[in-house]
Amino acid sequence: MLPTRDASHRRRASRRIRSVIDSGGPTMVFQPIVRAVDGAIEGYEALSRFPDGGGTTESWFADAVHCGLGAALDTSAVMNALKESAQLPCGSFLAVNLCAATLVADFALVGHLVEFGRRRHLIVEITEHAAIDDELEVLAALAELRRGSVDIAVDDVGSGHAGLRRLVLLEPDVIKLDATVVHGMRENRTKMVVAELILDFARKTNARCVFEGIETDDDLEAATSMGADLLQGYRTGRPAAVHLLAQK
Repeated sequence: MLPTRDASHRRRASRRIRSVIDSGGPTMVFQPIVRAVDGAIEGYEALSRFPDGGGTTESWFADAVHCGLGAALDTSAVMNALKESAQLPCGSFLAVNLCAATLVADFALVGHLVEFGRRRHLIVEITEHAAIDDELEVLAALAELRRGSVDIAVDDVGSGHAGLRRLVLLEPDVIKLDATVVHGMRENRTKMVVAELILDFARKTNARCVFEGIETDDDLEAATSMGADLLQGYRTGRPAAVHLLAQK
């Protein structure tokens, strides 16, 4: 019997992903996150970059989950980010992306994150690479991080992926309003209402709100006038290798 197309794709994807992991993990770049009130850089988000020809960053992580390599790829990216962040300016926070399932599958990673959090303010952004299957185990891992003064963020809020249930379940310290809502919201009343509602939710739960996708002067003005805490996007700072940031 000939192999199915899905099985063939999985084998190819598995080889690509293992090659990246074995070579030390994805390349990391860091994007500034700035205070809305004065534009000062408060921290950086670590973002993974992969070899050309394998699709988007999201597809790499989705393929890794499909191949049973999600936790391994997640961990390699985060460990790279922690290591390279030593070159970031002192006093700035670091935000890293992690699938909730990875925190359960690799509990040793939680210890590394707590240890790092003693040296630099760390934010763990819970991503959507895989569903939260065991909520109690995930909450136990998050509680351990919080005991180590690591903050928890929910990413992509407003995109349809991170719903109200996830906000209620995770009780995040940081809420990241998705770029699809932020970009062009000044000319779109519906987007403005969504942004206002999420910002109000953040205020009432003592969370900070990051407006992602700030790409234009209009985006910047709308987010600032609305009262966003933090801003992220090409208009406020593009992702760059850590050694380039250190030169600025």
